[in-house]
Amino acid sequence: MSTDNEKMKAIYLRQAGDYYVKQANNKGIRPWLLKKRRDIIHGLVKKYYSKGAVLDIGCGNALWNKDNIPMVGLDICEAMLKYNSNKTTGSFFIKSDISAGLPIKSDSVNMVVITEVLEHIQLYASLIEEIKRVLKKGGIVIASVPYDKLPGIWGIIFTVWCRYKGWRDNDLYYSNRCGHMANFNIRKVQQAFSKFTLLELTSFNLLTIFCAARKE
Repeated sequence: MSTDNEKMKAIYLRQAGDYYVKQANNKGIRPWLLKKRRDIIHGLVKKYYSKGAVLDIGCGNALWNKDNIPMVGLDICEAMLKYNSNKTTGSFFIKSDISAGLPIKSDSVNMVVITEVLEHIQLYASLIEEIKRVLKKGGIVIASVPYDKLPGIWGIIFTVWCRYKGWRDNDLYYSNRCGHMANFNIRKVQQAFSKFTLLELTSFNLLTIFCAARKE
């Protein structure tokens, strides 16, 4: 793992337990996008959810789970996991470095949610293989990534904002594009989930790509 990636991980580990909750409650384009993303993911989960606990990979504050659906959340930030545990019932949260694999049995999960995580993983194809491994036959993965390759426009907005905030606040996290290591457009998402059956693949205002796919 690169030194820069280790630095980004160390910064993330120091974030407050309600980091994403506070962001969503602020004003501006990022809170607006967080809420839109939350609502779209929530809608996809409700559409395809059948039973069992949802595995949320890189869960953060699991903003999508407005209905307290049973879940297992994986993240490396202990403060967020503790915050989530205190705010929910019937769910479990596990500290896990997902870039090293998933601590979940094979063929054991009906649904996986992974939102705004794949762009942080250099070898994201290996993580998608892990998702395929843990899903049961017929299981569903719901994913979102920034639309930051052309014709998407998020990459332009995000790069400008990161450079400005990194310069203004002398913020290493933003100076390094918040640890983003991979870039996606629709075609690249199709390729990433080529071993699944795609059920839905859409974008929101060329800012975020949403995908629902099934393991056959």
